[in-house]
Amino acid sequence: MTQPGPGSFPGPGSALASGPLAIVAPSFNQVSETFVADHARALMPGATVLVCQDGRRAERFGHPVLSDIGPARSWPDGPGRLRLALTTPLRRRAGFGPLLGLDERLRVAGFLRSHGVAVALAEFGYAGVLVDDACAMAEVPLFVCFRGHDATMPERIPSLGRRYRRMFATARGIIAESGFIAGKVAALGCPEARITVLASGMEGKNYAPAAGEPGRIVGIGRFVEMKAPHLTVAAFARIAGRFPQAHLDLVGDGELMPRVRTLVAEQGLGERVTLHGYQSHEACAALMARASIFVQHSLTDARGNVEGFPVAIAEAMASALPVVSTRHSGIPEHVADRVSGLLVAEGDVAGMAEALAGLLANPAAARAMGAAGRAYALAHLARAEVHRRLRAIMGLPEPEPRSAEGSGAEAAAGPVAAPMAAAE
Repeated sequence: MTQPGPGSFPGPGSALASGPLAIVAPSFNQVSETFVADHARALMPGATVLVCQDGRRAERFGHPVLSDIGPARSWPDGPGRLRLALTTPLRRRAGFGPLLGLDERLRVAGFLRSHGVAVALAEFGYAGVLVDDACAMAEVPLFVCFRGHDATMPERIPSLGRRYRRMFATARGIIAESGFIAGKVAALGCPEARITVLASGMEGKNYAPAAGEPGRIVGIGRFVEMKAPHLTVAAFARIAGRFPQAHLDLVGDGELMPRVRTLVAEQGLGERVTLHGYQSHEACAALMARASIFVQHSLTDARGNVEGFPVAIAEAMASALPVVSTRHSGIPEHVADRVSGLLVAEGDVAGMAEALAGLLANPAAARAMGAAGRAYALAHLARAEVHRRLRAIMGLPEPEPRSAEGSGAEAAAGPVAAPMAAAE
């Protein structure tokens, strides 16, 4: 497995490609998948086409779009929104063979050819599975990003694992969000030499060092089991009485919102915990600017899903906030325990409570950790550098300076969404 460094990058696609980049995703409208919108907006501005199953709002990026590829049905026992085409003959063949019918493969291949596409990038492993045959027909090299849950789904959907192994044999390269995810992908049968570890980046210039309002803690993420907002509230409840000035701001929404609201009420924390729901990037940055601590209790959910490395943590580090989180997937690969934050075991509510208490009681230590995290984030997680590395992996040229990194109308076309981590 390759860990990218700051210098030259001898990636799998080292020869410079000539032609647009095709980005393949289930959709381009998920508010939590900010990294997908980021790539569509800024990876190759002015030289990008989009391929998706759900085309709603994809046109806002100003790129050519091929949508509604199918026929589409949900994968058995998989998330309902994964509208992967799964035909009865394919099910009988235990996952081997194309996921798209011949007409659809020809349609995708024709779209790629008609736009002179040089390289395709699939967001999520299952998006790569969907188009690997069409990319081969169009003679377009395919790179596939694994984000988290897509690497663990084969543990309960063996047919997807078989499809992955078939894709690994033809894909030009695999990008994993974290070393942990890279290990999962390798265990599925991908040769380690084809895997590069590269976390999603963040726009550092949007995040100034936080003012550090005493006692203000912020957490940003979907209200789903993998983000465990109820455990964050439970940890805060344990120490709220010891720190009467402390306040918890939680941004996000989802299936666990009713449970979190109930817990806040039961603990008598209505004046101490603010549930903001989904917020814009600007609102999230403003909340981080007021805070003194960032908190995120990521864990492996009951279905075995994990995340890669939460973008919100990178943004918090860029805001000079010490991070209190868990030893989950890629988090300890970037948050150094007792250097830029404090890490506890997944599900350790008492440990998280004491980590929060330690930083609340020692603001100087919290500020020092925040400063260390900001230095790391700006050096290793800045969006421009991550994009440069990803383009190098795929053998794509650097955009013209006037259009690089999503300037102009394309930059303004981004979604109004909280900076969530990878989607479940």
